[in-house]
Amino acid sequence: MNPKKQQILTAAYELFINRGYNPTSIQDILDEAGVSKGTFYNYFGSKSECLMAIMESIGSEIRQQRLAAAVGFPTNDPDVLAQQLYIRIKLNLEKNLFALYESIFYSQDPELKAFSVKQYTLEMEWISSRIIDVFGKEAAPYALENAAFVHGYVQQLIHLWRLSSKEELPAENLSTFVIRRLQATVTLQIAAKDSFLGELRLPSTTLAEAISVEELSTRFQAYAEKLKHHPSTQQLLLFLSTEIVADNPRKPLIESVLTTLANDKMIESELSILVEQLWKHVATMK
Repeated sequence: MNPKKQQILTAAYELFINRGYNPTSIQDILDEAGVSKGTFYNYFGSKSECLMAIMESIGSEIRQQRLAAAVGFPTNDPDVLAQQLYIRIKLNLEKNLFALYESIFYSQDPELKAFSVKQYTLEMEWISSRIIDVFGKEAAPYALENAAFVHGYVQQLIHLWRLSSKEELPAENLSTFVIRRLQATVTLQIAAKDSFLGELRLPSTTLAEAISVEELSTRFQAYAEKLKHHPSTQQLLLFLSTEIVADNPRKPLIESVLTTLANDKMIESELSILVEQLWKHVATMK
């Protein structure tokens, strides 16, 4: 990321957390970052656009860490899902995301509201897809409502902990507890065929449907075109784009490249989602 842009984002983040989003003006951000108004508008069209960039950056970091946590483990391992949930909880607390979420919730900005809906939808779809990974296709009819169960359970238990204890939240214990409860809930639901949402689904997102290797190949190629200033990552993507559609794809090489990408903190959310999709295909390769 451009250093000036990062400078603005860092300053804005500190102000939004400490003062609040609404009381913070663009001039406050300029003063804190030590940049001119022209520099700010070179990267962001508005204060809300700046907040969305902060949230997107943190969201990408969460996705990268979750992806890295799954490297080398079976996709159906519930302990991996617990670790990935822990990453979300830990970063939410470390980055004080609850304050930023509140800023969006109470904002009257339609752009922020739409962004919030998109981020929520992506997270629900991600949890749903991971529930299907862990519990199998028979869990698919109940995956979305259980994603809501996980999301709500975590939020409410954090609130209750803060109200009833002065000790630091045991985030790792919370994540493993929620996954244990999820296992019990999904097992009972499958047995009883008991669903609240039924056929209802969220609006389609990147994660809504599995992406074929042919489509992934095309997307990796297209994404590589954007990375002319990052030749090493570009070469990795071009390699994947051809290798995954080969007659006999070399699984160890693909895994090695994916491991490198999963630990690359510079890749953006769109690419991290594609990398995660490919990991699922690799799990079925011989």
